[in-house]
Amino acid sequence: MTVKFFAYLREKEFAGTKELVLSPPPTVGALGEDLSRRFGPRFRGEFFSPAGDALGEKIIVLVNGRRVEFLSGLDTLLKDSDTVQIFPVVAGG
Repeated sequence: MTVKFFAYLREKEFAGTKELVLSPPPTVGALGEDLSRRFGPRFRGEFFSPAGDALGEKIIVLVNGRRVEFLSGLDTLLKDSDTVQIFPVVAGG
């Protein structure tokens, strides 16, 4: 699968586009765990809620252009052909 980072996430050490293969079952939660191992606790703190059972409040994750909150959240299954986009929540005027 392809994972793309946007906005300030792109500028951090975990920037750019990554090609990943996850162990079964490949879910958004498993992707978050894999990326957290690669990029450390700072990334984990943004990707997951404090309890680790939901997405963090500072992140938006899309799978093939659809928000995972409207799919199955962290349990959303991923395929090799999927594109996952990870955005920070931003606000402005």
